[in-house]
Amino acid sequence: MCKMCKGKNNALVEKSGSSLNIDVTKIVKYVCIAGVMIVAIIFGTRCYLKMINKDKELD
Repeated sequence: MCKMCKGKNNALVEKSGSSLNIDVTKIVKYVCIAGVMIVAIIFGTRCYLKMINKDKELD
């Protein structure tokens, strides 16, 4: 980042009185974990339903 851009950003933070820190790595980590959990739930329920249907066919 250039020196002029840094000066403008710091001036905006000083005027507002608060800083905003965004941790992108945490956001990406939790989005990935949520995606894995969603896929696991869908796959698990499909496997469970197939097992139930096979048990019914055997009876």
